[in-house]
Amino acid sequence: MTRLDWQINIENMAGSVAAKYGNSVVASVFRRYDATCFEDLNPAYYSEVFGDLMQIDEDG
Repeated sequence: MTRLDWQINIENMAGSVAAKYGNSVVASVFRRYDATCFEDLNPAYYSEVFGDLMQIDEDG
């Protein structure tokens, strides 16, 4: 996937999680990877962050 594809997917999933559980839950996922948002997330962690967010989203 391209960087833009990852950005769209992660930001959409983050929006869904934030709507269900609040911004603090999304922020906690990014913090696990030493980031505050997609822009400062290391590309090596794109799939992990997306997976974490998807898991949280599906649990609800």
